[in-house]
Amino acid sequence: MKPIPTASSLTDWQALYEDKTAMIKSPETQKFALDELAGLLHASGVIDDAAVVDLAEQAQAAYEWGVEEQLSAELNQPDFDLAKRSSRHALD
Repeated sequence: MKPIPTASSLTDWQALYEDKTAMIKSPETQKFALDELAGLLHASGVIDDAAVVDLAEQAQAAYEWGVEEQLSAELNQPDFDLAKRSSRHALD
């Protein structure tokens, strides 16, 4: 997990958002970091109410994408136990 940058800017948020590897590895952690940084940006007056809502929606969409990518990777893994069972039945 990458630490939340202390120099809060939209550039920092965008860098976290674009880190697809981190989003796939840990969608929950990455979404939390995005939401926290958006909250810091809002609290410090860098963004307004509408912008924080937009960032939250983008973070949610990125989270959902990361979860889908994780599931897709898992489903595309070969099932070695199934392959072993199939070869045993072929030998019978």
